[in-house]
Amino acid sequence: MALPAITAEDAIRKVLSLPASRRAAALRELLHGNRAALNKALELLPTMGDAPQSVLSQTEIKPEIRIGSYRLRSVLGEGGFGIVWLAEQDAPLRRSVALKILRPDRIDPASRARFESERHVIALLDHPGLIKIFDAGEAPDGRPWFSMELAAGSPITQACDVAGHSIGQRIDLMAQVCRAVHHAHQRGIIHRDLKPSNILVSLDADEVIVKVIDFGIARAAFDPINPDERAGALVGTPTFMAPEARNLRSGEADARMDIYALGAVMLRLLTDCLPDDSKAQFAHQLLEKLPSEEIKLVARNRSTTSAKLISTLKGDLDAIIACCLCRDPLDRYNSALTLAQELERFRRGESVQARPDNQLRRLLRSMRHHHLAVVLTFTAMLALTTSFFNARSQRTAALVAKDRTEIAMRSSNDATILITELLSEIVTNPNTTLSTSQEILSEASRLAGLRLNNDPIMEARVRASMGHLWTSQHRNDLAVQEFSRAIQLLKSNNQARLLAETELLLAGALRAVGSFAEARQYADNARAEFVQESPADRDDIARAYFELARISAAQGNKSESVRLIEQATTTLNNAPEPSEKLMETINSFSKRLSDISANPSK
Repeated sequence: MALPAITAEDAIRKVLSLPASRRAAALRELLHGNRAALNKALELLPTMGDAPQSVLSQTEIKPEIRIGSYRLRSVLGEGGFGIVWLAEQDAPLRRSVALKILRPDRIDPASRARFESERHVIALLDHPGLIKIFDAGEAPDGRPWFSMELAAGSPITQACDVAGHSIGQRIDLMAQVCRAVHHAHQRGIIHRDLKPSNILVSLDADEVIVKVIDFGIARAAFDPINPDERAGALVGTPTFMAPEARNLRSGEADARMDIYALGAVMLRLLTDCLPDDSKAQFAHQLLEKLPSEEIKLVARNRSTTSAKLISTLKGDLDAIIACCLCRDPLDRYNSALTLAQELERFRRGESVQARPDNQLRRLLRSMRHHHLAVVLTFTAMLALTTSFFNARSQRTAALVAKDRTEIAMRSSNDATILITELLSEIVTNPNTTLSTSQEILSEASRLAGLRLNNDPIMEARVRASMGHLWTSQHRNDLAVQEFSRAIQLLKSNNQARLLAETELLLAGALRAVGSFAEARQYADNARAEFVQESPADRDDIARAYFELARISAAQGNKSESVRLIEQATTTLNNAPEPSEKLMETINSFSKRLSDISANPSK
């Protein structure tokens, strides 16, 4: 029969007799295979020294006893040095508060000094994300106490899991936490025990409220010698403690210790994982080490799927968390504010400092964060991939043709990236009133004209790409305008090859709007240019014949269309490596034409 699972609380009791530095490792052994209990135990592990047994049952303070203007109601929490009570204040105003008082078994001078230090630290803080102190004094038995803001809510990990918060919502909360911690750092206060149970989240009238609590072991610049460190105690929670802090017994604490802890909290919040000494370097790698069923549960708690969660973590988030958890403090973010701004940049879809940027990464980031821009961009990329700009990429033609193809590919890729950046800029502009894809494309066209007025060749390529996008929106009339503007630019800059390609594109748009005579003229111009090239590209010539065949079919001249299809097929068959896709398209069109001829009622 299987033994009953050990609870987090039982595991903590078993390891309390060990030195503080060895407790975390012992918990990992006791709770191996029960990750949820292990995470809970590591977060609840006493922060320092030997945690005494509970004294609540023997304390002389009872819930009905008053301290000053406060009536003690119930115990909210108990630490190594203090007890926190829920109390009711009735003068000079009525309100519920948290009242912390020194434990009766911790009345030695060092414990009193530590308690006084915490009270002094909290009094310096004034930030909506940090607890406010209201009052202070001494109980009749001489023990110091202070009252403070009552922080409602649950540990940030628990609150987010219950609410099913997404990765984005969790990152927004972490940015708030970072700004609160930065406020403390600005006043020379290092928290030194940041962990999920010390970050509370509550919902108040649909508003999410974040509070960083428990500055009991905080280090202040005005108090360089901490009594706990003087005694040689390990200060902090090992799982969330920076490597250098685990060996620190004296000397000044550094804000980068809190940066490490924030990274560990973020890792736990986003993946349910904790930092370890394995070879896994990134958050998504730690997550992938879990059993598949656990990964599914982690994803479900974040309102997503396993694949999407891992995909979201890869890249920028991996880099941000890894930067926080660097073993060398100098490699971490230099402030909690910098980390907050980094998270906010990620949420806006901008580049982050932790990961070097490039054009491809900007493109992918825009695609990931902005759905409408994604749809339009993919349409542009697909159109370009199947257009003349990239059609010759897989052929082994003569060297001149190959070089020409590579140049065209690079230019078209640049055009696609530029269009993507324009679309993303428009979609993410907080002042935009544009909502439909056609409004967005019109604005992108306008911006392209403004920004590329000194680069006519690139503007022509962008206009051609915009023409593809308008075609995808079934606005061939606007596609005609874009292609026509591109042709004007190319004629003025002696770009015969690109001019011919664009003329063929324009011919297709004109055919779609019923301007058959103009369409035939542009298609024939393109065919003539392709024939004159040396070496001639037979695929392009076949495309021109095929467009002419489609124009003839649209005009009802089926015999002329059949003749032109035969010319296209013969030309393509004589190509060194004919395009299979083009051949399939021509054959499919020819079959439909034959079916219509055999059955005119279709």
